[in-house]
Amino acid sequence: MSTDVSPEIKHAIAAANENFMTNFQQGDAAGVASLYTEDGQVLPPGSDFVTGRSAIQQFWQGAMDMGIKAVKLETVELDGQGDTAIETGKYTLTGEGGQIIDTGKYMVVWKQQEREWRLHRDIWNTSLPPQGQ
Repeated sequence: MSTDVSPEIKHAIAAANENFMTNFQQGDAAGVASLYTEDGQVLPPGSDFVTGRSAIQQFWQGAMDMGIKAVKLETVELDGQGDTAIETGKYTLTGEGGQIIDTGKYMVVWKQQEREWRLHRDIWNTSLPPQGQ
């Protein structure tokens, strides 16, 4: 479901998400990080803020090195406010052979900078129950 977002913004964010998924699947952490604003932040579960493209690149490289081979993103809702858009969605992380590692939900604050839509704040959490429960 999308609200108050032009078709151009929907297309641009869908294309950026496709680039994210492609870069991740290719093991290109620098390519993933390039999709964020310079002062972008990821807010991963169980961790502090990860701020700036260099730190974001290191974070995603670490995820790739841990065995995450692909990310699937599915937009559920997109809301726009000028040069800002807020996306909520679902994700699936897969490992070797397509094994599902995690599924969950996410929220991204997008910013339009230099005519490009970039991830500015990126937070997610798992939908799986805690281990051992």
